[in-house]
Amino acid sequence: MSSTSTLRKAKLTITISNDVSSEIDEIARKKGAPRSQVMEEILRDWLSWSKKNTIEKDIKDYYLSLTEEEKKENREWTKITSESAKRIWND
Repeated sequence: MSSTSTLRKAKLTITISNDVSSEIDEIARKKGAPRSQVMEEILRDWLSWSKKNTIEKDIKDYYLSLTEEEKKENREWTKITSESAKRIWND
């Protein structure tokens, strides 16, 4: 992926509470970075976290939806692959 400095930028206008604005300004001051850069970093981090969180929820939902037979099969496959991995690593 290209660096953020070479990507096209969109100009947005947002309204946020004063306490959030003050915290963003403080972060920008400490980093010596423009407020917009700090906001972009915060939003990128949140988007990454949100995607990861969605994937984790989907995985959890999948495993919770398994029947007892499917869970048994998973345990059997886990045992087989674990034993195979041990043999490979011990060779």
